[in-house]
Amino acid sequence: MNLFLVRHGEIPANVKKVYAGRSAERLTDKGIHQAEEVAEKLKSCNVHSIYSSPIQRALQTAEIIREKIKADFFIESAFREMELGPWEGLSENDVARMYPREWSIWQSRPAELKLPGRETLGELLERVLTGVQNIYRDRTSRNIVVVTHVAVIRVLLLWHAKKELNLYKTIHVPNAGVFEIGIDTCP
Repeated sequence: MNLFLVRHGEIPANVKKVYAGRSAERLTDKGIHQAEEVAEKLKSCNVHSIYSSPIQRALQTAEIIREKIKADFFIESAFREMELGPWEGLSENDVARMYPREWSIWQSRPAELKLPGRETLGELLERVLTGVQNIYRDRTSRNIVVVTHVAVIRVLLLWHAKKELNLYKTIHVPNAGVFEIGIDTCP
């Protein structure tokens, strides 16, 4: 099974450089254009299924892709963005100022960060792998698109590469970035 992991297109929070978390933001004009470009790239990949996070920006990106490639469409809540708790809506500078100890851990050892109301990277990975298992069991094709979020893609890429979650911050995932991973056995 090949998964094409697609990050949603640009949203206003990306432009403002704040943590969007699970907020319901729609794509910017640039984000719509990015999603259209991804759809064009994926047309040649023989995709039959698209799974999307239920969060608005991912759904909007997935729908744009679906219009171009005419694939079956499913919503999978396991692929929603990481729960950021009190950090949602804040800039990195705000978080560093308001949560200096936690910010230091997040920068150097992100897998060790525990903050009330905020999902850990381990919890996120466990949830995301449940979604991958659901796809693996229900798959009707070998090539599947998953439209999701930066944190989801980072932990999946680390898991797939058998790397530790503390390397989370080393992976660059741009808006509308596409990453392909092959999964031969159910996780």
